[in-house]
Amino acid sequence: MERNLTEIAEDLNRQSGYVHLPSLIFITDNETQPYPESVIEKMPSGSMVILRDYDLESRRELGQALKYICEKRGIKFVVAGDLTLSLMVKADGIHIPEHALHKVSSIREEYPDYFITASVHNEAAIKHALEGDVDALLLSPIFPTKSHPETFKDINLTIGLNALKIICSKYEVPIYALGGITIETAPDLSNSGVTGIAAIRGLET
Repeated sequence: MERNLTEIAEDLNRQSGYVHLPSLIFITDNETQPYPESVIEKMPSGSMVILRDYDLESRRELGQALKYICEKRGIKFVVAGDLTLSLMVKADGIHIPEHALHKVSSIREEYPDYFITASVHNEAAIKHALEGDVDALLLSPIFPTKSHPETFKDINLTIGLNALKIICSKYEVPIYALGGITIETAPDLSNSGVTGIAAIRGLET
């Protein structure tokens, strides 16, 4: 019987040893999934949702609504890139894009109990993020992804499985695989060291 992404993510999480952390992360994207609540309602308790949608006019209202849904379902809710909004909707933490990694240290100092994740795309960014004491990293793109169509033409623009395994063994920080994670590619992540799966499109079905 074919496993779904939730089951695969749970297996990866157990393998990593970070069982106290979410195994599955859904990143909102209004263009790809205009009804994020339909995805969240299928996610198991203990998962995590990152509100991205940076340019959405109703971002505050969406954040409030998704925080309510996540809280009811026992799902961790994090706002990307906006500390003010994160505090306003009483999110569980904040997600920092790679270009803003310099902000991690000050956020950690002011809010020591906040759950802080960050996006990284290479080892230099990983080292920068670790200097700021993040709780987890989202590393991408692992596989070719529709979010970056150029990765289908040039495989060198992806991290790839071999580099992913090396990175996970090299750095003592929870790392989530992001980018091209589907029901077809997710099984290849077994024994890679990732803490779980992060996806935008992959969780639609």
